[in-house]
Amino acid sequence: MTLTEKEKLFIEALCSYPHGHVTQDSLRGRLEAHGFTADEFKDIKKRLLYSGVIGIVYGNITLEDESLREQMTEE
Repeated sequence: MTLTEKEKLFIEALCSYPHGHVTQDSLRGRLEAHGFTADEFKDIKKRLLYSGVIGIVYGNITLEDESLREQMTEE
């Protein structure tokens, strides 16, 4: 899967939380500081969710595709 710059920022922000998951509100707040709008957050979250990159359980976002964590640390 080819990621856009905004999707990479989304995943990098998600990976920055050491416990492997974060609430949607916390992640949205962090990304808004990087210039994300609420609609961009929603659209990117939906695309990543439907492609199997992230998962959402009880309002928490988790990284499902662990290979992306490795890619983000290599870059």
